[in-house]
Amino acid sequence: MTILSCKKETYGLNTEFELDFNETAIVNVGEEKWTVKYTELTEESRCPPEAYCIWAGQVAVRIEINDHIQAVIGHHTEIPPSFEFKQSQIRLRGVEYNKDRNFGKEKHSNIRLIVD
Repeated sequence: MTILSCKKETYGLNTEFELDFNETAIVNVGEEKWTVKYTELTEESRCPPEAYCIWAGQVAVRIEINDHIQAVIGHHTEIPPSFEFKQSQIRLRGVEYNKDRNFGKEKHSNIRLIVD
């Protein structure tokens, strides 16, 4: 039997947190509670694990804030690493995969964010 939980983890300002693909977290920002969801791996051109590359590559993801605001953030030459929302910054700290063999596979990716 598999048990799935729909409970959303809650975090505060200046606390790094991790989201799996399609996962949502709640962030307490002052008197407000924001929802932040990881919805898409929009680009992954970084060097795969155990490969030797001349260029490190780039990565970008789409997040959804409060069920209706979309933002793309990344470690990228043309996409900023953060998004300003209501005088706070939502910053991408990293994009990783559960196993090396799943590199580049959206459903196996997770992101690390911080809101400050």
